[in-house]
Amino acid sequence: MIEAIFKTEKAVVDEELRKYFTSLYKKEKDVLLKDFINQLGVFILNKKAKRIHPILLIAAYAGIVNPMYLEDQIEQIREISIAVELLHSGHLIHDDLLDDDMIRRGTPTFHVQLKNELNQVYKDIDLPNKDEFVRLYGRDMSIVGGTQGYLLGLNILKSSKFPEQIKLLAINEYTEAMDFIMKGQLIEEYMNYNNITMSLEQYLNIAEYQRARMFEKSTKIGAILAKGNIHYQIKPLSDAMLSIGQAHAIRDDILDLEDDIKSKKKKIIYILAVQNTDENQSKSLNEIYHKDVLTKNDIKEVEDIYKKTNAMIIAEHLAKNLVEQSKNYLKGIYPDLNKKQKVFFNEFSEFVSKRDFKLITNRFFYG
Repeated sequence: MIEAIFKTEKAVVDEELRKYFTSLYKKEKDVLLKDFINQLGVFILNKKAKRIHPILLIAAYAGIVNPMYLEDQIEQIREISIAVELLHSGHLIHDDLLDDDMIRRGTPTFHVQLKNELNQVYKDIDLPNKDEFVRLYGRDMSIVGGTQGYLLGLNILKSSKFPEQIKLLAINEYTEAMDFIMKGQLIEEYMNYNNITMSLEQYLNIAEYQRARMFEKSTKIGAILAKGNIHYQIKPLSDAMLSIGQAHAIRDDILDLEDDIKSKKKKIIYILAVQNTDENQSKSLNEIYHKDVLTKNDIKEVEDIYKKTNAMIIAEHLAKNLVEQSKNYLKGIYPDLNKKQKVFFNEFSEFVSKRDFKLITNRFFYG
């Protein structure tokens, strides 16, 4: 069921985003801003995007609103749902820039996309320091582009037709999500530049701020717009999504493990391994992670250390515990969610817990 719902609603959200950027482009009079809107739209409309956050918003609304009103309201809530996707996309633009990532969802990241565009403009022109000039363009425009994503999403909520008091509550959750994203990014960058090895507690805090809070706030906005009960519906549903969001962050880092080793990122598996290494293993990890480029043997040695310290297994148990915690929160919702959405949120919990873990463990540890 969960895959079918995601496929259907993703197509709907993709279409809402397409309509939104088409309208935004037509309304803009300035030719330069038109070009920027087009570039932003190309990045955000990537077909490989999962659209989890708007789907959670829609599901929360549909799960709480009186079913007799759902048919009349569903189109409006789908239009509003793209606000959280624009916020999420703004964060991805900034995150990719800070990490100097080249690829996102199989295509160039936003700053690389912009660099490529400007390279085409100057391809036949002999410009001094052209590479640096183009790099700075991609960087500067991405800083603006990510921020613009945040503001576009906020404007969608502001211009919606929901009652003012309800709308203000939703906007408050949206701006809180922005605040959490910024705090998580600040902590991560501070630790990176000061060469501070992240503790498990710090990792979970960053996962909460940058990942889990977006799950929670997206769901909470949908529940608020549906006029849910703050104590007995909105709070337990939000708490459930906070736990699920942290589990999802752990699962993402498990799935990205091979790439993270190659780029020497110190995510959850590295943190758990370091806590359980002996002196020789600790020395090996430290030496490998200080190399400029890793060889295949280096990568294999890191994988072996991860296996011997049971880091992957510990991460799996941590994610599963968070999923079980979320299910307990879901049981506390009263009045209960509408039947279809109750099944959706419970299946979503299972989906986060199980996605592709066996494939990863087999490849890394039993292959």
